[in-house]
Amino acid sequence: MTETITANERTAVGQKVVNQPDGPGLRVGKRGEISGICKFTPDGARLFRERLPQFQAEAAYWEDRVGTVHDFRMFAFDNDTRFIFTIVYDGDFKPYIVDLINAGAPWFNALFLGVWEGFKGAHDPGLSEWDL
Repeated sequence: MTETITANERTAVGQKVVNQPDGPGLRVGKRGEISGICKFTPDGARLFRERLPQFQAEAAYWEDRVGTVHDFRMFAFDNDTRFIFTIVYDGDFKPYIVDLINAGAPWFNALFLGVWEGFKGAHDPGLSEWDL
């Protein structure tokens, strides 16, 4: 694949992807995106599958409170030893993390405590620094 892009009418309207100004991840316009690969605890994949229906059933309730989330996807891989999450949201990284911690902590704790290796709860200061 070539890294040279030929300018034309189709590329003239292309979206520019830039780094988040205040944290990890990328953005297109005002939409930010962050992805991560995390390890399951030894029993984490089973707990994840057990808790996921409740997490999904409560999504609309919690997303209204967080207010900045657009899309949140996650899945298990590598023989149930790891999972990937990808979140697309409005705005900057730090306000989004603050929203998650202040408004969505019970929701994320209910899914991730005991599931995500190193996750100490949504109020753990290391979470906003991605120091898990």
